[in-house]
Amino acid sequence: MFFEILSHAGLHVRSAGVSLVTDPWLVGSTYWRSWWNYPPPREDITESLRPDFIYLTHIHWDHFQGPSLRKLGKKTPVIIPRGPYDRMKRDLLDMGFKEIIELGHGETFRPCRDFALTSYHFGPFLDSALVVEAEGITLFNANDAKLTGGPLHQLLARHPRIDFVFRSHSSANGRLCYEVVDAPGAPVDDIEAYIASFARFVKRTGARYAVPFASNHCFLHKDVFAFNNTIQTPRMVEEHFRKHGITSPELKVMLTGDSWSTDAGFSISAETARYFDDRDAMLERYRDEKKAKLEKFYALEARTRISKEEVEKYFSRFCAATPAAVRRVFRGRPITYVLQGAERYVFEVDLDRGTVEQRQEPRATADGPLEIHTSAFILRQCMALDLFCHLPISKRVRYRVSKRTKRYIQILNYLFNLVEYEWLPLDRALRVETASQLAPRWREGLLMAQMLKDVALGRGLSVDRYL
Repeated sequence: MFFEILSHAGLHVRSAGVSLVTDPWLVGSTYWRSWWNYPPPREDITESLRPDFIYLTHIHWDHFQGPSLRKLGKKTPVIIPRGPYDRMKRDLLDMGFKEIIELGHGETFRPCRDFALTSYHFGPFLDSALVVEAEGITLFNANDAKLTGGPLHQLLARHPRIDFVFRSHSSANGRLCYEVVDAPGAPVDDIEAYIASFARFVKRTGARYAVPFASNHCFLHKDVFAFNNTIQTPRMVEEHFRKHGITSPELKVMLTGDSWSTDAGFSISAETARYFDDRDAMLERYRDEKKAKLEKFYALEARTRISKEEVEKYFSRFCAATPAAVRRVFRGRPITYVLQGAERYVFEVDLDRGTVEQRQEPRATADGPLEIHTSAFILRQCMALDLFCHLPISKRVRYRVSKRTKRYIQILNYLFNLVEYEWLPLDRALRVETASQLAPRWREGLLMAQMLKDVALGRGLSVDRYL
């Protein structure tokens, strides 16, 4: 049994004559030239990959990257989680993939007798974890799925002996994108909490080894380069484990090209350590190496035009999918998009009335700004391809708000997710088929009820509380 790290969240497992690749992001960048693999994937490995199967945990671009999937070949069977949301399947079919295998929650697929893949779903927006069992070794690729409570207990009861657990250890959300004008010095996110959460989770699994995973990226676009100092690196995870005396599971920092096998044990290169020994200099060098690609994209964004009609068309569809009672939350609180492109565009979107007004400048309000700043190119793509759920992750957005208006951006982003993950309109979410697909996840329903109760009682929301 053999596995090697390919990239940020890319894992290659080979056993019993079967080769599996998970979440391949092997080439280029993602999220509008924002995210880049760090360290870059080893080309000698990625060029030789010929997997028998690909598993995709979820649809975010650092896990579901079109150029990398095409590179591995459209004849390769792709395994995905099956749920009410079938966008992953539709996109793969549109890309030309012919064989798509869907796994329900807790369902196992066996490509051969001694190689088993079991998918576990978690979260309202269809994320999944994967357990690989082969030749007496169990890999738990938790990735971005923050399993806790009953869902995690179910997995550990079925797989009581975990050898390796892989999990993200740094923030990928949009909380860092907020500019709160009346609280400029206040922290908008507790970025150190992610490492502590990683440590608590891997200890709970009882695994032999823990691998910091799915967070090995950097930001190179000029608009987000400064966010590199918010990334929690594997070196920081090592320091946390030393500081708190955590010895079980044993932490193993494994980057692109590092591997383990039952025959040879660990093969971890000292070469990749240089990416963390002098990280600032390496990031500057990396940006210089990609300068031509970055400049080409800057030029594309700078010449992009967008019309009021395009914005009206999208938000008309969005408002039609959103219940009027929900849109009423935004009564008297229009959202203003400020866009950079061939010129500066300002669009005021009134979700309650379903109207769009083009203005010269954002309107001043007593409660403070309620503005979304991004590029015209990105907004056009988000509207045309339903990509708003990717926008906060990309960090290519700035939410200019006050303490009183911030929650309206948070509500809006949640509504974008509900529409794009097809929970809205409500008639789709209320189908019998949806209920049957969610039934095996009843433990998660109980967990959500407990979380809501704790929030209502003022205890706050903490995933780790239910581990």
